[in-house]
Amino acid sequence: MKTNFFLLMLMLFATTTAGRAQSIGAFLSDNDGPYTNVRNAPSGKIVAKIGHKNSPTFVLDRPKDGWWHIVGNSYEIAEEGTEVTLKGSKTGYWIHHSVVAIATRNYGGETLKLRKRPSSKSAVTWSFKEETTLHPIEVSGTWVKVRTADGKHTGWIEEEWLCDNPLTNCC
Repeated sequence: MKTNFFLLMLMLFATTTAGRAQSIGAFLSDNDGPYTNVRNAPSGKIVAKIGHKNSPTFVLDRPKDGWWHIVGNSYEIAEEGTEVTLKGSKTGYWIHHSVVAIATRNYGGETLKLRKRPSSKSAVTWSFKEETTLHPIEVSGTWVKVRTADGKHTGWIEEEWLCDNPLTNCC
């Protein structure tokens, strides 16, 4: 009986974790106008607007065609630590990758590397030492595909080098 219960719990855990989307944290990085549009689907109808003040941060998952799904239908005001619930959509909330960002954290002056594929053995597409802002495009395990803010470089970087808080360097 105990063995059957253990196997059932193991199967239930495997089923619930296998389908779980990988998520990342990010902050709003949009200098175009006083607010950013949130849509009900990738390239869908505008259902909410987020103001640029107070450093909004997000948990994002399910990247699709340049768009990120906002997890939990909410975002946090980083300066206050308060959560804001989005309203107006029954199909979820989506934000374009070009208006969300992740900063690099590089306390020791290491050379950070963007790679062609999500692997430390993959070819380096760009290396740098300065802290910089990156736009997340995709996620795979502990790797995030990013584009530099100037749009010149794209590649994969390990998540450990990223900071999703616009007010700190995540030390």
